[in-house]
Amino acid sequence: MSKKMRKGFLVAAIVLAAVMTAAANTGLVKKVLGGDLVQFGETFVARLTGIRAPGPDEPLGREVYDFTKKELEGKTVVLITWTTDNTAAGIVHDEEGRPRVQIFYGNEFATSFNEVMLKKGYARVDPKYLPADLKHYLDLEREAKEKGLGIWKKASGPGL
Repeated sequence: MSKKMRKGFLVAAIVLAAVMTAAANTGLVKKVLGGDLVQFGETFVARLTGIRAPGPDEPLGREVYDFTKKELEGKTVVLITWTTDNTAAGIVHDEEGRPRVQIFYGNEFATSFNEVMLKKGYARVDPKYLPADLKHYLDLEREAKEKGLGIWKKASGPGL
């Protein structure tokens, strides 16, 4: 087989793999397990990458959970997994072994749910799981903090 022919087969294989991967990244959110934790199908559980939402026992935890549930549960979304070496084996997982994902939803899957969480002040940046191409999350967090949104809302009341 000529070098040109091998290169042609390689390009075709890469294009086919990209198409298959893109299709495989669309899924139905079966259940929301937390503000930044979602389940697809019976067993696939993923955590949002680059951010950390408050847990159920933390301030705003229930509100953030309810928001995530309203926005995602029962909806078809696009998942983008983050890898260290562009292979399925290199997918970044959290401490519990769950893959880290960015979720796109809404009209034509154009809205990043991870970014929505930051803009509303419903999450903070998790630098340990912040891919280099999502460094703009730091700006989104700063803007929510400056506006006093969500978890960044200033406490008020007597003696505070």
